Amino acid sequence: MYNVTNMLEGKCPQCGQCYYGLALANPRYQTCDKCGAGLEIKDGDKIIKGFSPFSADNISIKAKPKTPREDKTKDS
Repeated sequence: MYNVTNMLEGKCPQCGQCYYGLALANPRYQTCDKCGAGLEIKDGDKIIKGFSPFSADNISIKAKPKTPREDKTKDS
């Protein structure tokens, strides 16, 4: 667990906004309020890239190609 001397520091790499507090350990608070970028969070000597839904990997779902269906109506 964290103590007061090991306060987390977060800085936005895009706009430079600074954030402090233990809440930065939660992904919900790892996004810049101004621009939405993921924060760079300093935990002692480690720097952690924070979560941002805007920097998430793009997922592409391809639909199946359309194939002609046989019309199964009444025989004429």
